Amino acid sequence: MITDLIVLAAVVFAVAFFAAWLVSPALRAWIERPKHRFQDDVRGYDRARYRERHGHEEHRA
Repeated sequence: MITDLIVLAAVVFAVAFFAAWLVSPALRAWIERPKHRFQDDVRGYDRARYRERHGHEEHRA
């Protein structure tokens, strides 16, 4: 009985959260902000590595 209540509560919260995510662009942006920060950091790292490798290649030639 208690497990049924826990599962029901989890489903209700999940549906409510999903509905809020669909309706609110501000909530969506807030939730996805860490993903965008991570992607920006990865791009910066990739650019730095490229410049590092590109610089070494120029010195060898």
